[in-house]
Amino acid sequence: MAFAALLAACGFDPAGSQAWEPPAVYQEWWAKTEACSGLSGDFERVEWLIVPGPSFRCSSGDCVGHWDPGHKIFVASDWAAHEMVVRHEMLHDLMRRSGHPSPPFGHGCPLTWETWHPAQQSSPTPTVKLLD
Repeated sequence: MAFAALLAACGFDPAGSQAWEPPAVYQEWWAKTEACSGLSGDFERVEWLIVPGPSFRCSSGDCVGHWDPGHKIFVASDWAAHEMVVRHEMLHDLMRRSGHPSPPFGHGCPLTWETWHPAQQSSPTPTVKLLD
């Protein structure tokens, strides 16, 4: 996939992004990401933002997800139910950095396009609920 995306940068705020309440399954995904990485963090510190559509512009091109060092995670609405995309950004927050070192990316946590296998997505599909 050409979405090299999923990279982080500072001061990011794509047009149309809206705060939203993460579905309950995201807490399960957070726990799975903590387990595979050996890292821990506070799920409640993350500010979740949804960006309408299949992708959005970021410093690396077209992104489907993006982590910001201020504990903000942006997800394109078309990808909000994709476990790998969401957990990839969660892993950035747990690491508190951008980049894709292996481990934990790839080896340990198979949360890249190259290492993810759809059969690993065993959680129910979440629904998007925007915050007012």
